[in-house]
Amino acid sequence: MLAYKQGFSFNFVEGEMWEKSPFSLWDFVQQRKRWLQGILLVVHSKAIPLRHKFLLGVSCYSWVTMPLSTSNIILAGLCPIPCPPLIDFICAFIGAVNIYMYVFGVVKSFSLYRFGVVKFTLCILGALCTIPVNVLIENVAVIWGLFGNKHTFYVVNKELTPLINV
Repeated sequence: MLAYKQGFSFNFVEGEMWEKSPFSLWDFVQQRKRWLQGILLVVHSKAIPLRHKFLLGVSCYSWVTMPLSTSNIILAGLCPIPCPPLIDFICAFIGAVNIYMYVFGVVKSFSLYRFGVVKFTLCILGALCTIPVNVLIENVAVIWGLFGNKHTFYVVNKELTPLINV
């Protein structure tokens, strides 16, 4: 963000990065919590002007307010009371940003070149089917990230422990 402030521009690097995802649900939630807290620090940094972090702020606060928009969807089904159009718009916007960011991340995670069209399409469809589970996990991570301890850094263990041959 500081480099962007100084006039540098960035783009995606064409290529692949082989990354190990967290091995457990606990590690995944911890990772998301850590990311949220780090992005909040950037968005609130006085060293970076608002114009250089505005879109990051929109994305971050769509993530932060995800529990509110999710609860609005659930409560609207259970207690259908009139809601001001502005609130409906804000909740829909938050949901749209979160779904866009999820789908964008999924598409960038799989390689059409390496997988081929059929396998790539199946991977994307499979990831889209996990949206309800992802929404639940993201809500837990957001609430924990906002109200949990912000002064610890959980390192996700991505090393495979070798099996001992007997």
